[in-house]
Amino acid sequence: MTTSPIIIDSQPIYLQGGGRPASLLLTPLGSGTLLDLLYSQLQTVTQEQPTVITLFNPDNDYEKALRDNLPTVKTIVSADEFGKLVTGYEPSDWLLIVDPRYFPADGFHPEKLTEDHDPATSRWITHLVAMESDAGGTRECTLLDTEGYVRRIQRYYDGLTWLRTTGVACSLISAASARLVDTMSFRSLSHLRGALTFAGIPSRDIPLSSGTVDLADERGMLTLSEWSILESIAPETPHNYQAIGPDVLVGQGCRIHPSARIYGPVIIQNEVIIESGAAVIGPTLVGAHSHIQRNAVVAQSLLAQHSVIPRNTTVRHRVVTHDTPLLEANPRNPDCRIRPPSPQMSTKPTAKRTASTPASGKADRVLYPAIKRFTEAVIALLGLVFLSPLLILTSVLVKLTSRGPILFGHEREGKDGILFRCWKFRTMIRDAHGQQRGLYEQNEVDGPQFKLDHDPRVTRLGRWLRVGNVDELPQLINVLTGEMSLIGPRPSPFRENQICVPWRQARLSVRPGITGLWQICRHEREAGDFHQWIYYDTLYVRHMSLWLDIKILLATLFTLGGRWSVPLSWLISDYKLHDEITMPIVSTSMPLLHYPEPQKPQPSRSMSRSA
Repeated sequence: MTTSPIIIDSQPIYLQGGGRPASLLLTPLGSGTLLDLLYSQLQTVTQEQPTVITLFNPDNDYEKALRDNLPTVKTIVSADEFGKLVTGYEPSDWLLIVDPRYFPADGFHPEKLTEDHDPATSRWITHLVAMESDAGGTRECTLLDTEGYVRRIQRYYDGLTWLRTTGVACSLISAASARLVDTMSFRSLSHLRGALTFAGIPSRDIPLSSGTVDLADERGMLTLSEWSILESIAPETPHNYQAIGPDVLVGQGCRIHPSARIYGPVIIQNEVIIESGAAVIGPTLVGAHSHIQRNAVVAQSLLAQHSVIPRNTTVRHRVVTHDTPLLEANPRNPDCRIRPPSPQMSTKPTAKRTASTPASGKADRVLYPAIKRFTEAVIALLGLVFLSPLLILTSVLVKLTSRGPILFGHEREGKDGILFRCWKFRTMIRDAHGQQRGLYEQNEVDGPQFKLDHDPRVTRLGRWLRVGNVDELPQLINVLTGEMSLIGPRPSPFRENQICVPWRQARLSVRPGITGLWQICRHEREAGDFHQWIYYDTLYVRHMSLWLDIKILLATLFTLGGRWSVPLSWLISDYKLHDEITMPIVSTSMPLLHYPEPQKPQPSRSMSRSA
């Protein structure tokens, strides 16, 4: 019983052409090639030598180049021979198949498939799958009625409500299972995964939550090359390389003219020639035996082995092979550029987007988060101790006056979207949440929130608890455990947070709070103030500081939990409110605008209530 590694090799469009063999596995990466990287990682889970399956017809030159790079390659076969290859294994053997076209953003780690796998007892097939994602982390779908009118706009979040795979990066498959399906037309792990599922063979998918880069796309390969350069340069110099400048590593046998200019991070592999007046601008990787001629410029590119850059030519943001068609140097225009990749080509997001640290200068200080966390934990602990008689009395009354648990824990999104239970004294009857859908037509507020002044689900005791905000006191437990803060945006469930993407990213960049700007400054409750909710939450994230937290806490106490509004200018000066208007609230690919002081919304006939 063995685990045999199999690596799939392909020739994306940007690597195709005549002349010397070029493929993904032979592409330079760091101080070696992509094959070197995959082989070193496979050696952590199995000592068997790898087999290479090509999605093209391997000729003698390709086989020689592959074995020169890795002499221990066991077998090289085309995809058409995969079925024959499978029959050569024992039924008890396992196949660890890797498709580098879907390269994980956090690196290739085959142990994710094997760490919980016991070949002697487990028959489950396991796949590492790449999840479909959008550049902004969200996508919107419009629902139309039979007459073509918009009835609803639904937003989906990658990895949460949008769950579709784009490919399989790695699979652990038993040889016995592979024999049961048609493998004669093998073209990808996605195809094999579908055939196994159709055959009724049990399997499980492990999503690559970090995302992937698509190496079938030229920009995806450039992204991976940049990562490999930065990883190879730090923290120590690879074997047989020397540093000739800041973040510039050079291999053996290189000839670099003294007038050549090299700006790191750059890795130059063995036997490279760089002539006079040439310039190499990082991040760039120059493959072995490449030749950069006089006055040529190479910027943010990847040069495969044996590549030649003609003199007076500029290469930018490209993967160049030895046979990539280059423009001839024009004596009248020496800055002759290779056309950059098509703008339609793009890499998949490299990771699931999470909210980042607020952009405010005060919030970026190292001491503020630590002081805030320690102070709030102490206040929460003291509050639980001193309020224990009230908490015990309330618990007894809740239990005696209605059926159900004493505490109600609703699932909310915390910092970075991590789910937690937000605790409150139960103020409603049992199964109140299940009855909410039937009351939506009576909702008295706008936006995603739901509220009724005379909610039939609230118990008689619950009404009194809500008047004094006593029902919120158990959230001191959430503060003590670090799930919440005393001051911050109110915690909301996923359903409410999905309405506005920038607002969601801003409020999830900090821990939610028991009270905040919105609770004490809102002044349009009767009109539905979702616009104010967005405004005050994002405003707090922008200007959060220890002094602002103190003022919000004092204002909450003096207004008895926000019974009347406090002027915003008392908390944040007018100068700060109009300062850095275009500064983003969080790091995101979507522009975040500075919202003006909200005005009372006017009803619109063009938008349906459900949208």
